[in-house]
Amino acid sequence: MKAQRVEQLDDRWIRVGGVTFFVVLTVYTYKAYENPFSLATANLLLESIVNSAATWETDRWILMRFQRRYPLLQQARKRLLLAITLCWLANVAIDWLVMWVVEVTGLRPAYPRAVYIQTISSSLITAFLITGIQEAVHYFSRLLQAEKEKEQLQKENLQTQLDSLKKQVNPHFLFNSLNTLSYLIGEDAERAEEFLDEMCKVYRYLLRNNENELTNLATELQFIRSYFHLLKTRYGDSLHLDLAIEPSYEQSLLPSLTLQLLVENAVKHNVIHKDYPLTVHISTQPNGLLMVRNNLQKKVQHVASNQVGLSNIASKFNLLKQPEIEVTQTATEFMVTVPLIQPKP
Repeated sequence: MKAQRVEQLDDRWIRVGGVTFFVVLTVYTYKAYENPFSLATANLLLESIVNSAATWETDRWILMRFQRRYPLLQQARKRLLLAITLCWLANVAIDWLVMWVVEVTGLRPAYPRAVYIQTISSSLITAFLITGIQEAVHYFSRLLQAEKEKEQLQKENLQTQLDSLKKQVNPHFLFNSLNTLSYLIGEDAERAEEFLDEMCKVYRYLLRNNENELTNLATELQFIRSYFHLLKTRYGDSLHLDLAIEPSYEQSLLPSLTLQLLVENAVKHNVIHKDYPLTVHISTQPNGLLMVRNNLQKKVQHVASNQVGLSNIASKFNLLKQPEIEVTQTATEFMVTVPLIQPKP
């Protein structure tokens, strides 16, 4: 909030400074400084202040509307072309209106028709000047905001890494994995070797997952298969994974560990039993979304939350300027839909 107030204050002073510049320019052009205390000078100042303020605020208003309609950097040329054209026309209209009011009220001597024609070119120069300054302010504000969001995202990634490691590489999870491995060694050496291989893949990925902010869907799926293998070995036929991924979306991006957090959320909060098997479905949707859903069979006892899960995923997508994730719960299903981010060409 404080940074936002500073940016607004900077913009306010730029507007005041711009209007003051035009007023001073008018005083210099008409040499009003030669008779600073005359009625004519006072009337000229009044006319100049009204004209300059109306022109600047109108141009700023027009540009802001185009900035909201065409906010992207690659749309800057179109945004400026349309804004300058409309500002030019508005400036001509304001100049003519002010001169007509002066003529009607007799505030100052009437302007000759040649001055009306001259304002057509001078209004274009004014439009270029005002839109250029305001666009620079807008760009600088966006740059500051982007830097702040980048810093915030880096902090969020670091916190996610620490939370994920504390959550996954913990004595309880490690104990269950080693206990399962110990059992398999005595019962089935081949399955034990396979389990150990998948376990190494899981821990290797967890330790390296935050080297990049984003990872592609294919890599996440490869990891989730290894992660699910550990869960499947533990729960057997009580736990199932169903993948329905369109190959064209495999190179789409999403924050690292998104699928792991969603799968773990399903396993953590639902009953998993041979009489009540849990099935996790991961599928892509035609509109570029990824859905993770499971049949709902909540545990009776309360399961403590460590604030990582869904809120962490939602925060990351928000910082990446992506659409919000959608969480839906019915009487029989729990579904989370997240947007897939298209890689830059």
